[in-house]
Amino acid sequence: MQVEFSIILGDIIIYFIALFYAVIILTIADIARKKRNLGSEVTRRIVHLFAGAAIWTVPFYPHPWVATLVALTFVIMLGLANTERFSGFFAAMARPEDLDNNSVRGPFWYAVSITILTGIFTFTGFHELYFIAGAAIHMMMFGDGMSAPIGMKYGQNSTREIFGSKRSVPGTLAVFIFGLLGALLAFWWFGIFSLADPVFVTGGNILWVEMMVLALVGSITATLVEFVSPKGTDNITLPLITCVVMFLFAMQLGLIVI
Repeated sequence: MQVEFSIILGDIIIYFIALFYAVIILTIADIARKKRNLGSEVTRRIVHLFAGAAIWTVPFYPHPWVATLVALTFVIMLGLANTERFSGFFAAMARPEDLDNNSVRGPFWYAVSITILTGIFTFTGFHELYFIAGAAIHMMMFGDGMSAPIGMKYGQNSTREIFGSKRSVPGTLAVFIFGLLGALLAFWWFGIFSLADPVFVTGGNILWVEMMVLALVGSITATLVEFVSPKGTDNITLPLITCVVMFLFAMQLGLIVI
């Protein structure tokens, strides 16, 4: 599909809305760290769960490829997080070991994966299929985002170290359950609500079975990928691999025809 690589005022406005939203989430997490003395594990989860929701603006860009610039902006800023100018602001996103190394590797790859997935679907002109990328990103946000706190709270007796990462039964179940909910939310927003010709609607009826089956396939994939991903890599492996699997399965379901 042909893509018009231009920018108009509408693109700029939505870009700054998305950027402003993400900065607000980062600011809330930073204030919670400094004023409420919340640990980095708590503030990092705030960012992980909510910052990625900036992608909800993707359907509203006159030129959808511009949406990629939002995530790319944070890739660049996170790449500079080891500098004095940015390190304090991004401390709310860092693991304890990140603070020791003056880096924020997890959030950096979080932003990279959003940039890649958004770019793939918008630079190619297939932005109406963004429901697949959106679901994969939401699985990373909610599934991976909830796995650690639930695993630490309820999985102390079932924790095992796999490829350098601590995994537990409750934490793994959290990836599946919250990943499933995240996928369904993304399918509704990107596949029904924001499209003039909804993917999951035919003849005025919502395709609940297809939606649920695809969400289950995605959440199972995300759970397996997160379970075996080496430490510090799940923010890139989970969304990218899950996106590919869901895309191929959606083709089999007839939701995607190329």
